[in-house]
Amino acid sequence: MLLSHLTAQLQLILLSLWIAISAGQIVFEDDERSNRSPSGNCVTPDRQNGRCIRWTTCQPLRRVTEWTRLSPYVCGFSGSEPNVCCPLDTGGPDVFIQTTTSTRRPVDRVVNPNRRPNTSTTTRWPRTRRPPTSRPTSNKPSFLPESCGINNFTATRVVGGREAERGGWPWMAVLLVQQSNGAMAPDCGAALVTQRHVITAAHCVVGRGNAPLRPNQLRIRLGAHDLRIDNEPGAIEVGVDAVRRHERFDPRTYKNDIAVLRLSRPVQFTNIISPVCLPFDSLYDEDLSGRTATVIGFGTVRFNGPSSDILMEASFDIQTQEMCRRAYQRELNITEEYLCAGTLDGSKDACQGDSGGPLLAVGNEKHYYLVGVVSFGKLCAQRGYPGVYTRVTKYLDWLRTNLAN
Repeated sequence: MLLSHLTAQLQLILLSLWIAISAGQIVFEDDERSNRSPSGNCVTPDRQNGRCIRWTTCQPLRRVTEWTRLSPYVCGFSGSEPNVCCPLDTGGPDVFIQTTTSTRRPVDRVVNPNRRPNTSTTTRWPRTRRPPTSRPTSNKPSFLPESCGINNFTATRVVGGREAERGGWPWMAVLLVQQSNGAMAPDCGAALVTQRHVITAAHCVVGRGNAPLRPNQLRIRLGAHDLRIDNEPGAIEVGVDAVRRHERFDPRTYKNDIAVLRLSRPVQFTNIISPVCLPFDSLYDEDLSGRTATVIGFGTVRFNGPSSDILMEASFDIQTQEMCRRAYQRELNITEEYLCAGTLDGSKDACQGDSGGPLLAVGNEKHYYLVGVVSFGKLCAQRGYPGVYTRVTKYLDWLRTNLAN
């Protein structure tokens, strides 16, 4: 008994030491050494099928840095590094996957920790003080573009995820983040709202140890449709000269997960680069539950899988707050600052690569409005768990201040 107790204690010490040293480490998805399975198949504590792999290569668990939460998943050690029972993809097809199998070869890309997080049952969700939320101001600020939210095709309800029409969503932006080797790589989505500003998720501009990323570590690509093309016709890249992350962003609960980036220069609006509307003059006082919403982005093709290089789109309904609260009641307290959307059968959801990307709804004169910012979800298209977004209408006063300055 004493020996087994000491062995367990030693394992926990090794685990905590490894986490302290390795938290936030960037790994390569295509590295064969990272994908090997030390101990084969396993079953997670919540009885999901899993694979025993190195902790740093398991996307759902590598953000968990408390050994008391991680230790139930430990299935061995590779030297001093713990192996964990990493959940397999059991959530159904991704939002952006059609019924046919794609043969597109993904480009090699660094797996960055700032992609959309998931809320596995190992994640700690402490209670946090709810920030005061004032009633949003309905009048549209004068500094916002007069023309906005006009797409370049006749939109219909998308039954399943599909490739977007080229130039169809002209406010879609790609956030490029500087990697450890100095290269800039696509990491998150964003939405263009003025000639000088994009809106994204706060967790997309956070680096190791919750340190804010510097403006010179970020770039914005506009007008992109295929990320494999370096000089895509009409697309541009612009630097960032200011990062305004919400001051009450909580990296544990992803509350207030919103940020504004100011571009280093004004961009010229074109037929494939133009802003989305903000809900100052439409939708600002509506419940939104039951409305059809559209999400766009370069999402992963499956949970823990490679990203799409082509801009994709999908439509689904915005869920009620009560349904969302029930779905996530074991993970965190869903307040009005969150918005849930997606199907409950696991067939459609936004996935990891879409953090910071736009959730859109049709408002006045059939223009598109930014109603949500992709924040987090349960794995990817997990049955019974809609995707969670930052509800933009709760941040209109904050946006008014940070877009004006």
